[in-house]
Amino acid sequence: MGIKDPVLLWLLEKQVYRLMKAGKYSGKQGCNRGRHTQERSKWIHQSLEDNVEYIKNIMLPMLSDAFVVIPKIREIPKGFTERIEEEIKHIRTAHKRVQEDDFRTVDPATCSALVLPDFCYVTDLSTNTCISCTTSDAFPTISVEIKPKKGFIPLSALNSDSSTVKAGVCKFCMHQRLKAKEGRWTKTSHYCPLDLFSGNRARMRHALHSLCVTPQNNLKICQNGIESYSEFSKGDLGKILQQFFGESVNGLKNGLRKQLEVQTFVDLIIDALLYVPKRSESHRSSQSVLKASNRQAKDSPCLPRKKPTSPVLSQHCLNSSFKANLNTGLEPSSLPRNCVLDRILHVQMLDQMDIEEIHPLYVRIKEYVSTHIEESSHWNLYGPFTSDTWLTPCLEDPQGHMDKDGIEYAVSQVKRHNVSKTAQDCSIMVAMQQISPNMTIENEDMVLTDSCGRKYQFSVVIIDLDPKPVDKIKKYHRQQSDIVLAFTEDQIDITADQWVINN
Repeated sequence: MGIKDPVLLWLLEKQVYRLMKAGKYSGKQGCNRGRHTQERSKWIHQSLEDNVEYIKNIMLPMLSDAFVVIPKIREIPKGFTERIEEEIKHIRTAHKRVQEDDFRTVDPATCSALVLPDFCYVTDLSTNTCISCTTSDAFPTISVEIKPKKGFIPLSALNSDSSTVKAGVCKFCMHQRLKAKEGRWTKTSHYCPLDLFSGNRARMRHALHSLCVTPQNNLKICQNGIESYSEFSKGDLGKILQQFFGESVNGLKNGLRKQLEVQTFVDLIIDALLYVPKRSESHRSSQSVLKASNRQAKDSPCLPRKKPTSPVLSQHCLNSSFKANLNTGLEPSSLPRNCVLDRILHVQMLDQMDIEEIHPLYVRIKEYVSTHIEESSHWNLYGPFTSDTWLTPCLEDPQGHMDKDGIEYAVSQVKRHNVSKTAQDCSIMVAMQQISPNMTIENEDMVLTDSCGRKYQFSVVIIDLDPKPVDKIKKYHRQQSDIVLAFTEDQIDITADQWVINN
């Protein structure tokens, strides 16, 4: 007899159902939560189709099929959303709940969902199948979800005379002050995205250790698909890793063993993040064009001028808590070409403007559209997301052939900004399982080896690649002003406190 319970079926198939958040319809014009349920259901389904199209036509060519899986759309039965709402209501943070008018996470009109493999398990991306061994004697599968955020400081901030703060401090570190001011987190994170994206193993270790101390919503660890360590579920990381690694090979116990296992675990994550898949060759042409379109200016104080195919040298955030060796300093470093972080960083760098420059372009577009509705319809700002209308602007360099005062230039830059925002808000899923003697490994390319010689099968996937609503630029603009103000006020308070102490 077949299984009829959709939730049980979802668990047994090791699949993830992504449901539309309440009131979120990819920014499509005409959507309104007050509309009739049937009409909202139609909008939700269309928004999911737009999401699939966006991932297929824009994000996958730039990030490569070695890291991106195109979701499928599946109809869900009546009552499914209510059951899910009940299951997850205790998980949502208080900050997230107060943002919703009726405290709902999922729109009850939802009748379809995006379906993906459960990347909490090691997954073969060529077949989208789970390859984690689930027998009773197998080692557990550990997955690490990292939301790396923006990994660079844009040229406009570096070259701006009016904002010395933004020239030296990354957006994530500045945003921490605003979140503290708003009471969203009780403890400020010492994680800095520029350290993770540096390609320097010491800086990357520091970044990952910082995430373990203050995960916030940037780190989540699951064991066999069950959340075991995060900001809201801080289990015993030592016990989790002890099960993951098995018996100690060197006889260390207690604190020393935990310290060694945490370090080994972090090194394995770094190995996965720096891994270059052989399949990346299939999309090298798009990546080369991306690198050419992301050229840095001659006067950039952080990134020297380079050839189109050369790696991006790392930047340094003045707010980072990483302390370099006083004897060696911070040596220039870069990410291996086509590793997952390199792919994400280059898509992020499609937008070298600050929001203060993007917002006027957005306003120019809105004013033009109000008087040229038919003429502007081919821009597809709200979808459909085709290669011609969205991927092409990302692969071309608008600085070289467009009139900066023209409307086409504004449209191109806004699209690049929104695609960049997708990459800034994406997440990376790294799943690992130690290979036991009785396990058969078909793909030797997807195997990591730790310092003790133990081997692990693994997978790396980029998720949360939703299109950003164009009209959200207004919110980004307001938010940026609040971020800079909060950070500046915090710096003034710190300076005042230091003056009091010294006097």
